[in-house]
Amino acid sequence: MGEAKRKRANQKSRAAELEGRFRSLGIDFARPGFYDTPQFLAQERLDPRLLEAYAEWVLARLRGADEDVKVREIVPRLADIVNARLRRHDWIGGCVAITGMISRMLDRMGIWNVTFKGSATITNVETAETRHFAIVDDLQGDGYQTGHMWLAVPPFDVVDMTLRFQHWQQDPFQEAIQPVLLAESTEVVQARLEDLVAPDIRRRYGDPDLHNKRLPDQKRFGRIFPARRFTVGDCEFRLVPSGVSMTDVPLEQINMHGRQGAPAIEIWREEVAPAFGFEADPS
Repeated sequence: MGEAKRKRANQKSRAAELEGRFRSLGIDFARPGFYDTPQFLAQERLDPRLLEAYAEWVLARLRGADEDVKVREIVPRLADIVNARLRRHDWIGGCVAITGMISRMLDRMGIWNVTFKGSATITNVETAETRHFAIVDDLQGDGYQTGHMWLAVPPFDVVDMTLRFQHWQQDPFQEAIQPVLLAESTEVVQARLEDLVAPDIRRRYGDPDLHNKRLPDQKRFGRIFPARRFTVGDCEFRLVPSGVSMTDVPLEQINMHGRQGAPAIEIWREEVAPAFGFEADPS
């Protein structure tokens, strides 16, 4: 059996195993977003890692060619709408709200997706300069979070619309990063100390095992959701998931009182729903 066939067989087996688990728990897994149904939430209180099972199933479930065609058509169009809004509002540092908004919109459109939190390492392939948004870092004040967030939307391993709009503090390196990152067939890589721990922290402690001490669950999590490397434009990216982070509020509440940007439901009603022919306020 070739590697591709073996991978597909393993994927099919794992998807069937997860489906059996959801059935045994009385969880309806027919539609995207079932992670916040009452049945799922009740079981998650007993097993805090159940959200990982949701994420794993989204990635493992078998898809038809028609579904992939649909996703490849919708996601870039949605990305263009979101990118225009980020520029219009000069919406900086909103990766949590924006990523959650995109995830909820995709759920409404019937597109399976999962949101990860973790670390991003960016290398300019021409200059070899690097920048880091590490999960192990010092907080920069109220409203800040360490690391980065992005989505997997099969067949896209990575969908990232916010890295260009992080807090770059007028760093010219930002200009090398394309505003929308869409990557299929990324390379699985091993997470490194420099991926997970910010440079200042590494210099302060000088401990080559610091990432394992600060992130004791990283190895287990990384075996299920590995780090990925890909290149877009002039930059190579290494994204290392450290957790699944689906939003716990509906689209109507995301960024409703945010200091930047616009309420997510406003963007849905004004631009996304009309562009794709969806009801602005589905019952």
